Amino acid sequence: MGCVFNVLRISKIVCMSYEIEIESQDDECVVFYINDVAYKVDIETQIVTQEYPVSFNQFNDKIVYAEEDVIYYYVLHNTLECSGINYYDDIDICNELEEILNNG
Repeated sequence: MGCVFNVLRISKIVCMSYEIEIESQDDECVVFYINDVAYKVDIETQIVTQEYPVSFNQFNDKIVYAEEDVIYYYVLHNTLECSGINYYDDIDICNELEEILNNG
């Protein structure tokens, strides 16, 4: 039994390499594919205003700031739906998707 466990564990590590291909995204959900298997998950968006320096006056030590709206996406892990067999961990998939949405 221990040998079978080790083989299954090794095969899980080998097949953890996947690529997420986003098909569509709106304010409420994202549809994406992993190895031709369709997934759908709900997301939440948050708009945050961030300030960043744009100029510095060295005579009076005054910094002028500009504001920019930044959108952050949060993937709701418990809403993940798969149209086929899911071989990967749901939370890992959702974390990877969230990283893609916020940095891509």
